[in-house]
Amino acid sequence: MKKPVVNGLSIDVEEWFHVLDVPGSPQPVSWGSLPRTVERNTHKILDILEDSQVHATFFVLGWVADRHANLVREISRRGHEVACHGDRHRLVFQQGRSGFEQDLRRAHDLLQDLAQMPVIGYRAPGFSIGPRAPWAFEVIREVGFRYDSSLFPARRMHGGAPKARQEPHELPLENGLSLVEFPSSVVRVGPLRVPFAGGGYLRLLPYEFIRWGLLRMNARGIPGCVYLHPREIDPAHPRLRMSPLRYFQSYVGLRTAERKLRQLVTDFRFGRLADVLIERKLLDAPGVALRGA
Repeated sequence: MKKPVVNGLSIDVEEWFHVLDVPGSPQPVSWGSLPRTVERNTHKILDILEDSQVHATFFVLGWVADRHANLVREISRRGHEVACHGDRHRLVFQQGRSGFEQDLRRAHDLLQDLAQMPVIGYRAPGFSIGPRAPWAFEVIREVGFRYDSSLFPARRMHGGAPKARQEPHELPLENGLSLVEFPSSVVRVGPLRVPFAGGGYLRLLPYEFIRWGLLRMNARGIPGCVYLHPREIDPAHPRLRMSPLRYFQSYVGLRTAERKLRQLVTDFRFGRLADVLIERKLLDAPGVALRGA
């Protein structure tokens, strides 16, 4: 009998005001004075996963970890994987190579200290790794990460890689090292690659389509990668001022996200991203090191 595919479940742990490319949005200097919801909402997600006996990967923003250290410790204590979402939630290609490296090292070292476990996974804000930052993967590996989950194998506002592979795979790098990539989930509909399993797509699309997309991937032996943000299970969180289109993209379907998450962890098998990669022999279990690294 064919073994069921284990999908990756991930949470991007950031605040309600960490929305990218919104003119007039709060600047980092004012973030500390704004109301915070991330701790409460992340605890709610932790409880949902505990009820379903599911473990996930939490890509934590360094800025959040610095202010909610106990939240990072709690994520680790409950058996989830602590991974990195950068420090200040800036698009990768806007930072330049040296700025990106500084941002990564700051967040990586802080998270590893708080979690008391190796932090080996990274996801870029806005999935912003692409042709405008060809050096990004080398920096990620040099900082000490073993896998990345920033490639979006479809067209996307902050980049996207429409021709990228849809399954987890190893990326050989020019510096002689390699990095494992766990891309976000897309499903082919005619000639199109349609994202369906995270963020606004998860909120907007009917659950039946999301379920169909994940079943279709799993039927091909490909694990899905589902992601969401703590604010997305909180319809009452504060709103930023933005254009009507961007407002729709950022806030559509907030009342459906929690229900869809609960249904997904009932209908499918999920695990930490690192565990999925270990099962697929892309990462080694002892020390969670890359093969041949």
